[in-house]
Amino acid sequence: MLGLRPRAATALALLAGAGIVLAASAPAQAERPAVPTSLGSTQPVTSTVSPAAATTERISGADRYATSVAASLATFPGPDTPDVVYLVAGENFPDAIVAGPVAAAAGGGLLLTASRSLPRVVADELRRLDPDRIVVVGGTSAISSSVARAADAIAPVERIGGADRYATAELLVRSVFSSADTVFVATGASFPDALAAGPAAGSAGAPVLIVRGNGSRLDRTALRLLRDLGTTSVVLVGGTSVVSRGIASQLGSELGSSQVERAAGADRYATARAISESAFGTSAPRVLIASGTSFADALSISVLAARENLPLYLSLPYCAPSSVRSALGSSAITTRTLVGGPGALSPGVERLEQCRSLSSASSLWVLVNKRNGIPTSYVPSSLRRPSIPSSGSYLLRSDAAAALERMYSGVRAAGAGSVGLTSGYRPASSQAAIYNNAVRTRGQTYADLYVARPGHSEHQTGLAADLYPIGASNCGSYTCLGATRQGRWLAANSWKYGYILRYESGMTSVTGYEYESWHFRYVGETLAADYAASGRRTLEQFYGQPAAPRY
Repeated sequence: MLGLRPRAATALALLAGAGIVLAASAPAQAERPAVPTSLGSTQPVTSTVSPAAATTERISGADRYATSVAASLATFPGPDTPDVVYLVAGENFPDAIVAGPVAAAAGGGLLLTASRSLPRVVADELRRLDPDRIVVVGGTSAISSSVARAADAIAPVERIGGADRYATAELLVRSVFSSADTVFVATGASFPDALAAGPAAGSAGAPVLIVRGNGSRLDRTALRLLRDLGTTSVVLVGGTSVVSRGIASQLGSELGSSQVERAAGADRYATARAISESAFGTSAPRVLIASGTSFADALSISVLAARENLPLYLSLPYCAPSSVRSALGSSAITTRTLVGGPGALSPGVERLEQCRSLSSASSLWVLVNKRNGIPTSYVPSSLRRPSIPSSGSYLLRSDAAAALERMYSGVRAAGAGSVGLTSGYRPASSQAAIYNNAVRTRGQTYADLYVARPGHSEHQTGLAADLYPIGASNCGSYTCLGATRQGRWLAANSWKYGYILRYESGMTSVTGYEYESWHFRYVGETLAADYAASGRRTLEQFYGQPAAPRY
């Protein structure tokens, strides 16, 4: 491969200290995943969708920077390492989207860095690779001078950066490509549609050019670049909302309408599938899977994907979207490589778990918070009273009630005391009365931190249970449950029964509510196990959804 030379193989020495996992699991019977001991752990799973058993593996690290190192280790395990390594900011996407195919064409590597400091794990990998030069991508606002100096202590540094992301993209492309028959054109304003373009372009020896996709025409600089490269065809990445019809028409006039292809789907996941299958077909034996709700892991893997001709599919963090699920269930696939730890892609993605609605009030997975409400008229079906001690005649959905009964037996069998139910299903009218009373007696600010407004309460779903300790010498109320042995047992073990502690301490900026040690939400045993395995502390984070600190 161009740009590679022999180096001493020291990759294995870096793995343990960096929290990096390059792990494979052999086909096995589908099973509920165990909770890992660290973010980088991997559990053996087999999809129940695929007609033939496929091996699942992960490339991951403790954070996005360590994951980029894991990808580099997988790409250049030694003894051959690249002459050049491209260093891109891990906090933003545009430079890395363009740099991936550029690095692949140069026979180089790619690593992510923090903008203000060079992570130790990345510095160690740079030393292992021992390149002749390091290309820092972007101006000093993207990667600071201090990072460049730290990198320069390892190998000579060259900076490629323009006045903005679009100028940087042009400089990057020109630095390696003197010609390009085909160019992939993507928006520089958002990342989802462009993520899968890097592997497709890189494997074809083509660049990705980011543009102002919502404009009616390409600017003169971008058009001049295409002409200088002798480009005869383009692939527009994403629908007309990200790369406009006007740009497509302009390029059709420039190149001929038959030379302008658009790769797009109904959403980011279908778009990634369209790009990958257009570039790689449908019979690739090994595929890559990365989160479609964040960009870092997908960008880290772009050079490996290009070098080994691996299609990249995007997934939700907690389940496989239907378009992806059907593709990844192909009998042609023998290896599915997930990029990122269980916090990025849960064990549910390994199993190709079918997605459920996050917005339907009756869905077991529904996300109810200050941003996402449910109809105030909603009443869950099959409500019943759980057979456990209770301070009132509280009801839960039958599935949540049965699980609570098992959890009640579990806490008692563990010798952790006993618990009772102090609140369950609440109709919107009851929630309104509780909320209005809190506003009247404690004020609006207090009320919004401790009580949901009607239509925004998990209690209305029939899936939320407020618990109190029974017989705890240090606590006589549900409000101090967390300080009791019952509360500690529940926090550690509720996932085994399909419940999660919904409002953890220190997560108010995400959930919008103060710590509630007593509030447990039923999501089902499978999702609860995946939630525990992910290391996430809120449903918002687990689902890859925005924080909901206010209405």
